[in-house]
Amino acid sequence: MLRPHTHRYDVALDIHPVGGQTLDLALPAWTPGSYLIRDYARHVQQFAAIDDRGEPLPWQKIDKTTWRITTGNARSVRVTYQVYAFDLSVRTSHLDGTHGYFNPSTICMYRCGHAHEPCIIHVQTPPEWRVTTGLERVDGADERNGWATFRAHDYDELADSPFECGTHRLLTFDVDGVPHEIALWGRGNEDERQILADTRTIVEVTRAMFGGLPYQRYVFIVHLVDGGYGGLEHRNSVSNIVDRWGFRPARSYEKFLALTAHEFFHVWNVKRIRPASLGPFDYTRENYTRQLWVMEGITSYYDHLILLRAGLISRERYLEVLADDIKLLQSQPGRALQSLEQSSFDAWIKFYRPDENGPNSSVSYYLKGSLVAFLLDLEIRRHTGGARSLDDVMRYLYAEYAGDQVHDLYSGELAKRPGFDEDDGFCRAVEAVAGEEGGAYRALLARAVASTNELDYDRALEAVGLRLVWSHSLETENDHLPAWHGLRLKMSHGRLTVSVVLAGGPGELAGIYPGDELIALDGIRIDEERLKARLAERKPGDTVVFSLFRRDDLLHIPLQLTEAPPDTLTIMPVESPTEEQQRLLEGWLRVEREQ
Repeated sequence: MLRPHTHRYDVALDIHPVGGQTLDLALPAWTPGSYLIRDYARHVQQFAAIDDRGEPLPWQKIDKTTWRITTGNARSVRVTYQVYAFDLSVRTSHLDGTHGYFNPSTICMYRCGHAHEPCIIHVQTPPEWRVTTGLERVDGADERNGWATFRAHDYDELADSPFECGTHRLLTFDVDGVPHEIALWGRGNEDERQILADTRTIVEVTRAMFGGLPYQRYVFIVHLVDGGYGGLEHRNSVSNIVDRWGFRPARSYEKFLALTAHEFFHVWNVKRIRPASLGPFDYTRENYTRQLWVMEGITSYYDHLILLRAGLISRERYLEVLADDIKLLQSQPGRALQSLEQSSFDAWIKFYRPDENGPNSSVSYYLKGSLVAFLLDLEIRRHTGGARSLDDVMRYLYAEYAGDQVHDLYSGELAKRPGFDEDDGFCRAVEAVAGEEGGAYRALLARAVASTNELDYDRALEAVGLRLVWSHSLETENDHLPAWHGLRLKMSHGRLTVSVVLAGGPGELAGIYPGDELIALDGIRIDEERLKARLAERKPGDTVVFSLFRRDDLLHIPLQLTEAPPDTLTIMPVESPTEEQQRLLEGWLRVEREQ
């Protein structure tokens, strides 16, 4: 990456021995952990191949991801090409004058049929740059002129090891004698000492849950950018992108901590606990599973729970977050149309391609999955009197299906399994840990995962002496229930536009469309605040007229307001909770570390 201002990586691939008359190379079409075909081959240019004598070899593309080289009698082949990289996200690659970040799956081709073989990667950077990655560094390798060399056991390990190259800051700490690094690229209002201390605590609390760390070294890559947010897990590293000004106030910083906890939990759940269908990967096409709700939903359930156990948020705050999640899911009409299994399976065509109809037609396996994990955790605690929990299920899955050499729970012998059964493995793990209980867990999962039935929050919360209280935020300001138009709006460049028309709501019935620009209500100009104020004066059943632009046409559309659904949810204690309810509550919302 010696010409960073071109945003192009120069890649050379040496293959030996060759064998055969042709050689096929491919570049992945997607990045594991991000379930969308992205066709990285579209960024490849100036592909060329030569033999061991330096003679050009003929080649052609045989599909969108694969190059076929006619090798003849060549003993070795060198392939060179460039990859344009100017997409700053955790799942792609980015090269500029400040750094070179890359996921090898977007840069490094593999030899078809040989992805299981070990490989060496040499990285050359400008002299003042450092290289940070989770891969094993080859000591004593040629490091002149900015070279660094790393070893991967196979292509899967290489593809699972992002690189951060540049002048980033490097924070370090140890847990159980295992080194951890935090590579910070960019600057904002972060506090390095606080990040270091809180990240260490998250690692320690999660390690305590699983009983140890399953890696020899771990790398956190953190990109600080304006307005960014997201993460991508790897086996012994992670890439996170966060808002550079998101470290203050406390609620903003909590978002960073939750992302850190979420992605670190993936060290176990996803990277070592997974359905058998998710690996080994086919990098050229979709790899389907109906279990993404286990991978991402359960992880989403634990991210704030880990923060609570770590003493980084309060019990009251945790219950606020849980209530917000319930409220958000209940506001999505799509929950009645798409099950969690369907959401998981269709991630390739829906989750990463959201549109204005998404809330009406789909459900997030992150959001609903986290709430199903909450229901299941409390159901296990109820049935076992607090002796077992979802923690035990995750430990069982890790011991049984980690994909590493682990001891079988029953025989004590070493075993290596590829992952739990796609159709029934997770449910069987729950029953192995918590008992069958007359099929109670199986019935819960059938309702919550395989169907579109409403989730039974009341039963779960009753077990720990809590209850849901729904209300309207404007109830105390008026003598009537608030009125509702059934639209989701956004302000952009001074314009108030419709982003979502909720299915079955007043806006849909009136004929308002996504993309309409709202300019007036009953002949009076509006913006977001003015509309909110005017609607607060109306009652359900009133008819108002929206003036709007649809493309270049001015329209005046009457809309009959209806009663607004509740917009405030609080989780409150029941009156006179029993000792059993209090005991289960304390076991569930325990704090393990005081800050």
